[in-house]
Amino acid sequence: MGVYRKSSLIVGDDWDDDGSEDEDGEGIGKIIRCGEAVEILTRTQKKVSYDVHKDDVKVAVFTLVKSAFRLGETVLGVVEVNERSSRSRVLQLSAHLETHETLPTTISSLPLNATSKQQLKRVHAEHHTNFVLGSLRTTFSLDIPSDATPAFQVQVALWPWPETGKAGGLEWKVRLCLLVAIASETADTGTEGVPFKTLVRDGMRGEWASPWTAPLGAGVMQKPKNGRTPMKRGNSNSSMGSQNQGMVRSWASYLTSSILGSVEESYHDGDEDPEGYEDTRRGEGDEDGYDGIKPDPMGGVGSGVDYAGGREDEWEEVKIETVECEVPIRVWPGNTAFRPMDVVFDV
Repeated sequence: MGVYRKSSLIVGDDWDDDGSEDEDGEGIGKIIRCGEAVEILTRTQKKVSYDVHKDDVKVAVFTLVKSAFRLGETVLGVVEVNERSSRSRVLQLSAHLETHETLPTTISSLPLNATSKQQLKRVHAEHHTNFVLGSLRTTFSLDIPSDATPAFQVQVALWPWPETGKAGGLEWKVRLCLLVAIASETADTGTEGVPFKTLVRDGMRGEWASPWTAPLGAGVMQKPKNGRTPMKRGNSNSSMGSQNQGMVRSWASYLTSSILGSVEESYHDGDEDPEGYEDTRRGEGDEDGYDGIKPDPMGGVGSGVDYAGGREDEWEEVKIETVECEVPIRVWPGNTAFRPMDVVFDV
């Protein structure tokens, strides 16, 4: 089985556009076999990229190594997510390799609605990634079964209207499902231009080996821009009053314990707690406070970053949504030589 060509598909052949003979005496009668044609179509493909959007917000960049495959090959894809300054964060990702089979409308007895399409859909391969919140790029691979049916198209015409109806056939698609959190347009981006927070400090600020844990819920939080103003410490008079009150309690405790001896003296190592120490334990404090660590590219411990602007209690959970997209691919027959056996029916 072969196909005739008017122009050469192989680089280096001198063929005229009208299919006439060249100087070597070869012409339109030369044959390209199906195996050779499939080899050329599947080996000279370039990568294709698609932008995935949700409400005009770019969620991911979906890239396929090529768009034409043969039976038995592997579909390789790359997904770029979680851009630093983006309003979207991807939590989970899954990819499916599916075939959609449809009948021509001229002979189909089912309406082209969602129910009929679901009955004619089949999943051949799946890939799931449960957590990509801390990733910028992830990959997936989907194996095309070697015994599957390649893509084809069927057109059934009704005489005398040959163009009537829609064509049917088998189509291969890659379906990408993303679990996405999209921040509000009015979300505060803070000092670093990041509208999200995905980790909270567990323990006192400045404590050695203080851990960071995921917040409760979905794990993604945003800060509204029209929140309450940051809480400031009291004026100097109130601060002095609190210091005097603490001084009176301390002297009274000291005199009572020294004279009566009924109260045990408390041990003090001599280190004075800095002003606002209690506030720093709750993530608040002065304007120089921080609620995150920005790593240093040159090494070291990094520097503190104030994402919340002093409003640690203003963060709120972001709504989680699902985004799906389908990308068509072309699947050709394999290049394995196969000859069907002769079948004889005895009557």
